[in-house]
Amino acid sequence: MKVRSHLLAFALGLGLVSGACGDDSPYVPQDAGPDDQTFTTFVIDLVTNHLGDPEPVPHERFKDLPDPDGDNNNVNAFDKLFQ
Repeated sequence: MKVRSHLLAFALGLGLVSGACGDDSPYVPQDAGPDDQTFTTFVIDLVTNHLGDPEPVPHERFKDLPDPDGDNNNVNAFDKLFQ
């Protein structure tokens, strides 16, 4: 019984330690290349792949991205995030 409680404590500690580790890599867009990236793909990638990043993304990284979904009033553009 003592061994079981030690294993449980070890597993819990390991889970807490691994959960406390953050993503040390800077933001790098994953879903689209620089030529075909839009504001929508940028935001979806940011939410799905970099939500835990502590640093905000500088405005310069996305200020010039085209926003065809916003221009067309596409209210379903971010539905992929809520599936």
